[in-house]
Formats: sequence, C-alpha cells, structure tokens
Amino acid sequence: MSYGALGKNAITTLSKGLGMAGGTWMNTGKGGLSKYHLKGNVDIIAQIGPGLFGYRTLEGDFSWEQFKRKSEIYQIKTFELKLAQGAKVRGGHIEAEKVTPEIAEIRNVTPWKTINSPNRFRQFYDTKGLLDFMEQLREIGGKSVGFKMVAGSRDEVETLVKAMAEDRKFPDFITVDGGEGGTGATYQ
Repeated sequence: MSYGALGKNAITTLSKGLGMAGGTWMNTGKGGLSKYHLKGNVDIIAQIGPGLFGYRTLEGDFSWEQFKRKSEIYQIKTFELKLAQGAKVRGGHIEAEKVTPEIAEIRNVTPWKTINSPNRFRQFYDTKGLLDFMEQLREIGGKSVGFKMVAGSRDEVETLVKAMAEDRKFPDFITVDGGEGGTGATYQ
C-alpha cells in the first residue's frame, strides 16, 4: 500500500523492519516513492500505476525525466506497472482533504485537490503497447520491469502469453493480484 493509504509511521516501520530482515523487498504502492520508504535501506519495488504518481508532469503526462531520476536511486531495484487491482476496478480516488502538501509533492499533483486515478494507462492500449512501454522503461531506467495484474479470465491470460511469445518481449516478473480486499481509497 502506498504512502497516503498508510501513514509515515507505518511506512517507516515497514521499511526499517524489512531492511533489518534483509533479503526481502518493499513495494511503494501506486502513490509514488516517499522518503519514508527509503529510511530502512530496504530494496524497493517502485510501482507505477495509471495515475503515474511520482512519474508524471503536473498535467498528468508520463515524465521520462522523473522516471530517470527515480531509476538512479540505488534502493530501487525494479519497477512494477500496476495494470489493475481487483478491489479498484474503477480506479482510485482520494478526497481533497487527504492530499496534503507532502502527498502532493510525492505524487506531483496539486495540494488539497481531489485525485481520481484512472483504472488504465493512457501510454498503451493493448498487450503489444504494454510490452513496448516496458522495453522503453527497461532501456532508459537500466533496471528490471514487470507488471501487476488481475487475472480476470483465462482468455485474457492466453492473449497476454500469446503476444509475449509472438513479439519475443517479456516482463522480468508478473505479480498476480486477487479480486478481494480494498482500501479507504476505493469508491464506495
């Protein structure tokens, strides 16, 4: 879960605990990388969701400059594109009063303004586009890239595997999310 869904004390404690445990990784969630994620010197999976929080311009477009800057952070070991989350099929939503100046800075959004995160990326519309975008991220960032998905149907998974086999392009990892669960950021 991202900083914002969890507070600074929880993120700091998780980072320090995972850092002490060694050999495990911490996922930033789709809210972007905060200074609290870095406090424990833990290996980071930097998640990029459709809202592009922490990897966007103020206008909401993907920022290669922001991405490159994050890829230079030693603790970030890999990037994960969040394609979907079963509990948020309509995307994410954060009320204006939760978008503090600190959250806004991390996510590169306007403080005190409601955020609606889309449920899909504008940078690609199909599996081929996803694989091409991942290749660009890997090439520019110099780190591994995978994605998080909800396996909604066997047909969707077969289409994905077929496209990877045909294009000979593959993610470095795939995270499969379940449809259960949810957070306070989910539409009610």
